Amino acid sequence: MNNRSFSSRLSWRIIGIVTVVFLISFVMVGLELKNLVTNGSEGVSQWMLPCNLLVMGVVGLVVLYFVCRRVIRRMTRPVTELSVSAMNMAKGNFRAKLPRIDSNDEMRRLHDSFLYMENSISDYIGQLKTTRSDNERMESELNVARTIQMGMLNTNFPSGLHAMLKPAKEVGGDLYDFILKDDVLHVAIGDVSGKGVPASLVMSITRAMLHFVATLDLPLSESVSRINNSVADTNSNDMFVTLFIARINLKTMQMDYCNAGHNPPVIVPPDGKPYFLPVKSNLAAGFLEDFPYESESVGLEPGTRLVAYTDGVTEAENDKLELYGEDRLMEIISQLDAGMDEKTVVEYLYRSVKGFTAGQPQSDDITIMSLKV
Repeated sequence: MNNRSFSSRLSWRIIGIVTVVFLISFVMVGLELKNLVTNGSEGVSQWMLPCNLLVMGVVGLVVLYFVCRRVIRRMTRPVTELSVSAMNMAKGNFRAKLPRIDSNDEMRRLHDSFLYMENSISDYIGQLKTTRSDNERMESELNVARTIQMGMLNTNFPSGLHAMLKPAKEVGGDLYDFILKDDVLHVAIGDVSGKGVPASLVMSITRAMLHFVATLDLPLSESVSRINNSVADTNSNDMFVTLFIARINLKTMQMDYCNAGHNPPVIVPPDGKPYFLPVKSNLAAGFLEDFPYESESVGLEPGTRLVAYTDGVTEAENDKLELYGEDRLMEIISQLDAGMDEKTVVEYLYRSVKGFTAGQPQSDDITIMSLKV
């Protein structure tokens, strides 16, 4: 409603009220005059009174209308201007000019409320732009970090080996690695506590140490001890790494291994039932410096498959908060065909996990490695 229509309606309502009062008064005067005539009063002056009242009343109503109209227009002009400013703000102009209010009444408080809202919205929009810019920059940096981290992973798989890593966030703390030197194959899989950037940094340190100790040809217990001391020495956030490392002589089929608090891998004999590899209860790397790790050894039959994984597999949840679990993992591995290549094995297990979670958000990094000797 614009200023003119509002003032006109208000003016007409005031005039209407005054007119009703005037008519009631005029009727009462007419009744009184009739009473005088009935009682015998005569003279033209008796009729002049109502006529004068009528003329004066009409003139008064006209004057009252224009006076009310002018006053109401003046009083309601700031409301119109504020409504125009509000419309401009609704269109995105949060610096719309507000009318000047000199009075110290409700109109001034309404003006101040509009001014406060305008400033608040402008500040909020500025903060959103800053936050959006910061988020876009952080997202870009995380994408670069993800590219770097994924590029660090060794994907030049030798025959009989394949692995997959799926971070829960842009970057993650899971890791896998392998080093083939002559007839000796080193394989490792690990999981850093936590997720995101801190875990990815610890993961990078661990992977670098894996490559370093693999060149020293040390006993595996000594290799894991050195990794443990390195992580513990550079760890200021009480993070740790569960780790499984194996060294396989492809000629003698002897496998030395050391498990540092990691999920035991599954061994699938060429003609037998899958089972979890027995492992000693060593601490995860990074908990305690100079911890005495113990390594173990086992002979493998040709055609044996080793499936290693992180707890992102067994602890995956569906919409009923049920865990994928070790029993389901063992059941799926039991269904694998002995003739499957290792890439197919890894993808099959990953599809099984994703099918179980049925679209639920991935809560932890998932890493799967399959090796056939």
